[in-house]
Amino acid sequence: SATPEEIKAILKDERKLHDIAKAAFDAVDADRSGFIDEPELRQVMCSVAGDIGMDSPSDSDVRDVLRELDTNRDGRISLDEFKVLIRQVLELMANQ
Repeated sequence: SATPEEIKAILKDERKLHDIAKAAFDAVDADRSGFIDEPELRQVMCSVAGDIGMDSPSDSDVRDVLRELDTNRDGRISLDEFKVLIRQVLELMANQ
């Protein structure tokens, strides 16, 4: 796994950050629509919860995350909106 220094370097490199976000986004965007919709978000949240031994998120948990990321309020998450989440996750990891 990446060291905090490696993660900080990624955060400074817009191209690298984009590539990481795009790869993660494409893995979640099952129907290849170019957007992550509520069912796709639910699937990834349930998968992550299972991987770390937590209960699956409720429908309201999924809607809360969607609402938080969906800054233009179109009911789905674009790559740019998703990139904000990836940046936040990486910043948390860099500061551990």
